[in-house]
Amino acid sequence: SNQSVQLKEGMSYTMKIQFKRSPGINVPAGSINLSNPKKACTNDDKQKLSKLVFADGNLKSTGASNNYVWATNREYGYYYQWKKDYNGNNIDPCARLNPTTYGNDWRLPTRNEFERLTRCTDVKTVSNGVNGVWFLNATTGIFLPLGGWRNNSPGTAAENWPGTYGDYFTDESINANQCYRLDLAPSGGSAIVNSTTKEMAYTIRCVKGPKL
Repeated sequence: SNQSVQLKEGMSYTMKIQFKRSPGINVPAGSINLSNPKKACTNDDKQKLSKLVFADGNLKSTGASNNYVWATNREYGYYYQWKKDYNGNNIDPCARLNPTTYGNDWRLPTRNEFERLTRCTDVKTVSNGVNGVWFLNATTGIFLPLGGWRNNSPGTAAENWPGTYGDYFTDESINANQCYRLDLAPSGGSAIVNSTTKEMAYTIRCVKGPKL
């Protein structure tokens, strides 16, 4: 407020200050303490990943308007095809997040960002309302639910393996039919980035910050 208040001598005053956390999760490099037993999280990974802000949960909206929301990290969220909104329009679905609620510049993670993330996890299944895997830090980090997937159509529920496997699209195309994804199979100790077909429908975790 621009209103000025004149304080009187000899009187006591109470000032209430409220801090509101901005949407998303940012983990400082010094707090990143999870490492993949098969490929260690490096100091460079920690420095780079600390520049990013990840959504608190997966996308959970239908339609084709810029009013999308994200779920809590105790939900799987909804399922989207590669670089399409729920209605099938060719757009990064993260760009549909409501800017009034979340701000601007949300996007799909890059292949490199997810590859770095695969090194900074212990690849263990944890039940947090739903099964998932912690990244960066096991209490203040990124929790990615194992939402399974759908075959060839968007939807609000998985068709295959929810609670066991998780798949998340990157923004990188390979060719007309294929792209890269984050592929989580913690029962086998696996967290990798590999190829998939663009027709599949996966859960989406949005990110913002300089592309790595």
